[in-house]
Amino acid sequence: MVAPEVGHSKISIIILNWNGKQWLEDCLTSILHQDVNEPIEVLLVDNGSTDDSVQYVKERFSRVRVIELGKNYGFAEGNNRGLKYTQGEHVIFVNMDTKAENGWLKNLLRAAHQYPSYQILCSIQLPAQAENRVMSLNSCGVVTVTPQESHQPITSSLFASGACFLIRREWVEKLGYLFDPYYFCNAEDVETSLRTILMGGLVGYVRDSRIHHHVGGAQFPSFWTFRFRTRNLLLTYYKLFEPKNFARMLLAHFVYIAAGLVASPRTAKTLGMIKGLVDFFTCFRRYETYRRRFIQKKKRRDEYV
Repeated sequence: MVAPEVGHSKISIIILNWNGKQWLEDCLTSILHQDVNEPIEVLLVDNGSTDDSVQYVKERFSRVRVIELGKNYGFAEGNNRGLKYTQGEHVIFVNMDTKAENGWLKNLLRAAHQYPSYQILCSIQLPAQAENRVMSLNSCGVVTVTPQESHQPITSSLFASGACFLIRREWVEKLGYLFDPYYFCNAEDVETSLRTILMGGLVGYVRDSRIHHHVGGAQFPSFWTFRFRTRNLLLTYYKLFEPKNFARMLLAHFVYIAAGLVASPRTAKTLGMIKGLVDFFTCFRRYETYRRRFIQKKKRRDEYV
């Protein structure tokens, strides 16, 4: 990998870390061994880890710039803060619990140069996306892996997975912000994806850019996962969709949660979703002004989604 030129780095790679020492050897080694001709900077942004992972990276990976945030800001704000330290025209966000294949970075960057109409480009994540299947959103707005295999160099999608994606800096500036910091974690990438689509942008998956992802490396408790996911998905629909379409999504979630109550009333998933629904109704009004403004500047109608 070519070392970055001070003040002229074209590519920035951010790995957000929270107690991820067990994953960092594979993750950072696989990234630093990528063969590319463009100047690169690699940043480990640490969310207040307590497992000595920061010291480990400083001693083991001198080419990685370590940014210590001092506390856990969550996935959304942690990445937002890391972005402020970057210089690249293209910024790549990678989860700590990943391991890139050879050619991962070269192929991702080549696609960014060859397909300038795509503002966000994602890598194929193994094993979830084996056979080049693409992540997208189902009719309830929940992330799913499509059943069909893609043979296209780039496959368009409604969803850019936060685990590994490239975004153009100029597009972040147009969006106004990368991730909503209030979300903390879960579904922040859904919100960024739908904002991108509704503002006229494109999201795509690059078939020959492949990375292995150990989903759940942060070991977040399932109750909190479903609580934040439910709240944040509903906030996303409220912020970005017309009232009638938001009402449909809200109804779909009511039905989904009701079905969960009948099938397994005391599971962490069902209880977390119920708490997330309650949380939504206690905080949705904070987005009333943003909602009105966004509806006015949308380039695409909800029906496109």
